[in-house]
Amino acid sequence: MSALQKYLIVGTPIAQSLSPRLHNAVYRELGLPRELNACDPKDVAGFEQLIDRLRDGVYQGLCVTIPYKLQAQLACDTLTPTARRTGAVNYIRREADGSLTGDNTDAQGFAQAASQELGISFAGITAAVCGSGGASRAIVDALLQGGAARIALVSRNPQRTAEEWGIVDASFVRVSQLNLGEDSASSPPAIPVQALDYKALLQSCSCFDLLVNTTPLGMSDDHMPVPEEWLLSAAPAVYDAVYRKEGTTPLVAAAHKVGIPAADGRSMLIEQAICGMQFWGIEADSALLRSIIDIALQ
Repeated sequence: MSALQKYLIVGTPIAQSLSPRLHNAVYRELGLPRELNACDPKDVAGFEQLIDRLRDGVYQGLCVTIPYKLQAQLACDTLTPTARRTGAVNYIRREADGSLTGDNTDAQGFAQAASQELGISFAGITAAVCGSGGASRAIVDALLQGGAARIALVSRNPQRTAEEWGIVDASFVRVSQLNLGEDSASSPPAIPVQALDYKALLQSCSCFDLLVNTTPLGMSDDHMPVPEEWLLSAAPAVYDAVYRKEGTTPLVAAAHKVGIPAADGRSMLIEQAICGMQFWGIEADSALLRSIIDIALQ
């Protein structure tokens, strides 16, 4: 009998995560000697201790969520092209020599989820993305790779966001410049990406084809990044990258209340997890994994 391989989903907070349920359902169904548990390291120092244990072989991989995706990228020895472009990692794989390879499956997961849930194509759209952390980097990457025409990146400190992302006013940026990284040759044409604070967003007369929330707002409270009346006037579609174990988020509920198509992050969770499992070496196809996960989450 093969030794049990241990994996972790890591975040602060982490109690709301559905990842252990869906991962372990797949492992059981496929007869794999694997187990994924949730862990809250509390702070960056605690996260770095988990990285050390990963290198030592205590764990075979980490799935990383809020707020450690940027630290995860720095901890890796090798990065996939998407992880290099975004400067954020949500899946880490321990190699046989103890080195760590990082990937970002959020970008592909978001693109697939937005298509499935909202029927939206990114080509030519305008989007407002709330938040400037690891998840927002992946979502902006997906939007740019998909051909979005304009993006407003909304945060509490737009000056710091602009500096971190390489944005000057409403200047043109490429995907590769999100972390001043590599892969510039494969980047799509540069487009306007503007850093705004929430007051500027609400006071602007701009309308967007899509609003995406990547902040923790609504995960465990009743807060939203924007008020309901703004949704009605400026956002014909909403994707909330966070989710709750039970029910939906306040943002999605408010959008539905006024007749706006909206979805929470469960679909993105499923799609990025499928990509992550395949990154961790599971060879089953996506359709099979999706069917197992759908049953587990019922």
